[in-house]
Amino acid sequence: MKKIHKLSLMLLFTFASSAAFAQLPEEIQWKHLKKDYTADSSDLMLSLNGKRLNGKYKIPLDEKSFALYTIDNGMITGEAFWYTNGGHMECKLHYKRGVRNGLKENYDNDGKVWLRQNYKDGKLNGTSEMYSNGKLTSKSEYLAGKKHGLSTSYSGDKVISETHYKNDQRNGLSRVYNNGQLVTENNYQDDVQDGLSTSYMMGKKTMDATYRKGKRHGLSHMYKPDGSVLFESYYLLGDKVNKAQFEKYEAEQKGS
Repeated sequence: MKKIHKLSLMLLFTFASSAAFAQLPEEIQWKHLKKDYTADSSDLMLSLNGKRLNGKYKIPLDEKSFALYTIDNGMITGEAFWYTNGGHMECKLHYKRGVRNGLKENYDNDGKVWLRQNYKDGKLNGTSEMYSNGKLTSKSEYLAGKKHGLSTSYSGDKVISETHYKNDQRNGLSRVYNNGQLVTENNYQDDVQDGLSTSYMMGKKTMDATYRKGKRHGLSHMYKPDGSVLFESYYLLGDKVNKAQFEKYEAEQKGS
């Protein structure tokens, strides 16, 4: 009777172990997989030895962490997770047709979000935010993988910079603040300083200058604390000139 009981326990243990093992994701190396992207990289198909992957997989990211993916007919789909080997979840993200689609969140050692991003067809799209100790430190807008729109950085509860982007390049107004007070305003076109540049101190304007394609060009002013002009100067494509030289150049440009 004891032998039968012992045998039953052994069989039960073996069955339970086999069932548990069957539920574990299969571990594979990313480098061994064949990756087939569509022309625009919006789809990714994974295969191994000529067969598309299906099921749940554990894929090492490096020596200290791994990813857990659900793969359907060769494409990563649904929620995915990145873990340290010690079991701490570092990231949760979403996939569709093999590439990132939707929300991605990265977590610090305390489980707080330090990076939150949105993806569409494998590219950053929408709002991207970074945090430190639970506080927002930067916020940017993306379109099809490129910065596009307002990017803002913070220190505590105060804004320290605001910059407008178009196609990953600075375009339009860019501001820098110190302790909540405006310090500089610059204008950009295609990532090159172009237009009016103004400096401030303690909320008062101290200097302004005009730029053309990255070089000072035109009239510049220095200001007194009361706001009146201290002196003015002229620049011609980066070189300091007198008023007559600048006006002559401008007249020649208009006449040509």
